[in-house]
Amino acid sequence: MSATTDPPTIVHHANPADAVAIGIGAPLPDTGREPVHHAVARFAASCPNRPAVHAAGSTVTYAELDRWAGRVAAEVAYRGVRPGDRVGLLAEPSTAAVAAAVGILRAGAAYVPLDPGWPEQRVADVLTDARVSAVVTTAGTTSRLAGSGYPMVDADTDAAHPDGPPAALLDVQVDAADPAYLIYTSGSTGEPKGVLVTHGTLAASTLARRQVYPGAPTFLLVSPLAFDSSVAGLWGTLSAGGTLVLATRDEVRDPARLVEVIHTNGVTLTLCVPSLYNVVLDAADRVGPARLASLDTVVVAGEPLPQALVERHFAAHPRPVSLVNEYGPTEATVWASYRRFTGPGPVSIGGPIPGTRLYVLDDDLRPVPPGAEGELVIGGEGVTAGYFGRPEATATAFPADPFTGDGARMYRTGDRARWNPDGTLAFLGRRDHQVKIRGHRIELGAVEEATRTVAGVRDAVVVPDGAHTTLVGFVLADPGTDAAAVRADLAERLPAAMVPARIRILEHFPLTFSGKVDRAQLQTAADEDPVAGGTEATDGGPSTVGVAAAWSEVLKVPEVPDNANFFDLGGHSLAMFQLQDALERHTGVRPSVVALFQHTTVAAQARLLDRDRGPGRGVDRSQLTNRRAAAVRARRERATRNGGRRDR
Repeated sequence: MSATTDPPTIVHHANPADAVAIGIGAPLPDTGREPVHHAVARFAASCPNRPAVHAAGSTVTYAELDRWAGRVAAEVAYRGVRPGDRVGLLAEPSTAAVAAAVGILRAGAAYVPLDPGWPEQRVADVLTDARVSAVVTTAGTTSRLAGSGYPMVDADTDAAHPDGPPAALLDVQVDAADPAYLIYTSGSTGEPKGVLVTHGTLAASTLARRQVYPGAPTFLLVSPLAFDSSVAGLWGTLSAGGTLVLATRDEVRDPARLVEVIHTNGVTLTLCVPSLYNVVLDAADRVGPARLASLDTVVVAGEPLPQALVERHFAAHPRPVSLVNEYGPTEATVWASYRRFTGPGPVSIGGPIPGTRLYVLDDDLRPVPPGAEGELVIGGEGVTAGYFGRPEATATAFPADPFTGDGARMYRTGDRARWNPDGTLAFLGRRDHQVKIRGHRIELGAVEEATRTVAGVRDAVVVPDGAHTTLVGFVLADPGTDAAAVRADLAERLPAAMVPARIRILEHFPLTFSGKVDRAQLQTAADEDPVAGGTEATDGGPSTVGVAAAWSEVLKVPEVPDNANFFDLGGHSLAMFQLQDALERHTGVRPSVVALFQHTTVAAQARLLDRDRGPGRGVDRSQLTNRRAAAVRARRERATRNGGRRDR
């Protein structure tokens, strides 16, 4: 089979003279745009005994979920929440959490999901910024907000407050412009920034999902409600009459347990980040691929899809299982484009979902020709209302859409893309995901993609070191893959500045609570000083040991082979000056830079130092150890004076 893209992608030459391309998704029908919580009530009436949610070993039907949501709605109203208000939702994945989200919508309010894994300050900051009127909690989270002063509602309660409105009667009518939920992103500065999604945009995005994924799925939800990918599973499933299977936090952290959840519940559809899916396949390899036999479709999103994972997916499943690569920011109601694979094929993010328009624009917001790079900008029915309480940020990120003429707005993603010849979009990384290394502007995504093509490499993440003088590559690789060989392959294909100075092979990438690669943790690992532990890289003579220690300090590598070339390990002309200083600290000899350029291996430099030092003037190991320790102390002292920044 070959990879295919579903038909809704249309490339429109808006200006034939300039041959610019605009992607236009299939139009959404006027019907099927009901508020998502109305769909739950509809299925409760028409199919009351159909299973709606499975969690913690128990299942509730649509009728039971609807009654539960009604109790929450009545209790929320009793606590003073009015239509249009915002209500916090602090809950572990559970049926009560789902009932709470439905119930908050039934009360005419917008839910503001908070992750129990967040630190206390983050929870407090989001509640304050969202100006919530109350908070709904579940078992195990109520104590987190003790003394906060917010009206509290326990979603696990069996009955609504006797003095409140009857649960069966409370169902506030909402308009398309009314808020449905408010999900927070970190923003460029790390401060909470809420994206406000209305019932109209949520209904449009969910309708598009039902068109792309028809039927009533059994959907495995692995994302906490505080992450926007949860919207795809939660409302995409319940509005289609499917069954939502909730994975606990512990199950998400244990891929083998996730495999068992898929098998036990007959999961047909799931959505996760590629790195999580990769470890799920690892677990399936150990326990048996047949445990994934119920799957019809696997959706990956949130990270670039590695080419190797596409091929691994189709090799792992004995029967046809579609792989769909979705792309979209929170500001576009979860998703904006998709590429469906029915067999191995080149990676792209496909084309626009129904009801969406995709533009690749230059800095003046003009379309670029096909094949040219530009910023990916999203228009259409999924574009959200903007950032809550931040009109200036909203105006900047959501300018008027000049291509429709109807006063609509579009969203500037900050992502770089280009149109491929087949009408699909190539994702090229963030506009702000560029770094300058020794004067060269480097796109980290380009280096990562090149690394993923090296034999044996399954995935890669590349980050700059703290001084932005070199790159560090972290890779997942097949057993027996040699880090030096990976770097040597890249050195043959990339400019020197793009070649990571170090390649570190990991068993798995560190992940955030949402399952995405934790780049911040990898950045910290990249800045770790391998010399601080005092490990010696060679068993050679005193000069060899000293040279190796100096190389380790400058190149930030724990081990240095005697025959390694300085430039093959990531050295460069600027680093050679640092090496000159380091050699003096570690050996007591300061060779000329010209001599160092002429002697570029540890062994050659050790012979150079012995010659410069002269006979009988060797440095013993204790002196080298003392000098190394002094150098480490000096760097730490400088880092302390610089507020924790490393002095390179």
